[in-house]
Amino acid sequence: MSGLVVPFNRICKSDRLTARAPSAQPPSLPPPQTSKMKNPTSTKTKTVITGPTIPQDIVNEIADHLAIDSDFQSIRACALLSKSSVQPCRRHLFRIVTFTPRGVDSWFKTFPVPEESYAHYVRDLRIWIGGGGCVPEKFFKHTPWFTNVEKISLLGYGGVPLLRKTSLWRLPQSATSLTIDTGVVDLVQVRDVIAQLPNLDDLFLSGSHVGADREELLGIGTVLKGRFGGKLTISDKYAGEDIINMLIEVPSGLRFTEVQVSCTRRSLPLAFRLAEACGKTLVKLSYTVTLVHCKSHPSPDP
Repeated sequence: MSGLVVPFNRICKSDRLTARAPSAQPPSLPPPQTSKMKNPTSTKTKTVITGPTIPQDIVNEIADHLAIDSDFQSIRACALLSKSSVQPCRRHLFRIVTFTPRGVDSWFKTFPVPEESYAHYVRDLRIWIGGGGCVPEKFFKHTPWFTNVEKISLLGYGGVPLLRKTSLWRLPQSATSLTIDTGVVDLVQVRDVIAQLPNLDDLFLSGSHVGADREELLGIGTVLKGRFGGKLTISDKYAGEDIINMLIEVPSGLRFTEVQVSCTRRSLPLAFRLAEACGKTLVKLSYTVTLVHCKSHPSPDP
C-alpha cells in the first residue's frame, strides 16, 4: 500500500482538534467542591491590612507624656499596642519599685532568673526594712542587678533587726541619692549603708536612731566614700552630734550645695558647724527649730 503513513496517535489528536475547532469557548468546568479534610491546603492569598507606622520617637514622646501625668493605667494599655511601645512603657512602669515582703515574693515568682528581670528599668528603689514587714535577707542577693538605680530609700516604722548585717548588703553602686526614714536603727548600720554608695550626692536622714558605744563611734565617718556634693536633709533625732561628727569625718570632705536641718534649739549650733564643714561649696542653708515633733510613719501593705 502506497501513500503517507500517519501514526495512530497523530490521527486521534487531529480528530480532537478538529472536533473542538467550531467552538470558540473553552469547555465549562464543574464548580469546585469543598474539601472536608482536617487540614486542607489552601492556595488563596491572605491580605493583611496594617495601619500606618508611627515613628519610634513619637511613641517615646507619648509614653513620656503619660508618665508626667502619672497615668500608669494608660501606660499599661499603651504597652499592649505594638512591639515598638513595649520598651518605652516598661521604662516608666518599672521606674519606681517598692519592695515589701509580698512584693519580693511576687518579683521572685515573676523573674526567677535575675538576669532576665526588669531590674535595669528601675531608677527609684524603695525597700521596706523596718517594722513587721521587713524584706527577707535573700532579696539583697538580687540588688546588684539593679544597675541603673539613682535613688535608694530604706523605709519602715520600726528598727532593723539586730541579726541583719547591713555591711553585707549589696546595694546598687550607681545610686546617687539615699533616704533613710525609719523608726529606730543603729548608727553603725547607718554608717554601713552609706559606706556602700561611692557615688552618693544627696542624703536624707529622718526618724530616730540608737546610739552606739563611744569606741564604735570613733572614726565612724572615715570609711565613707561618697561624693556628698548634692543636698543634705537631716531631721528628728538625726540632727544630733553623732551624725554631724560622722559626716564631718568624711575623708574627701563635704561638698553639699544645700543643707536643710530640722532640729531643736540645743542642736542648732551643730547645723552651723556642719555648714562650716561644707565650706565654699554650700549655696543654701535652711534650718527649722522645733520644740515638739511628732511624726507618723506609713505602714507596709497588708
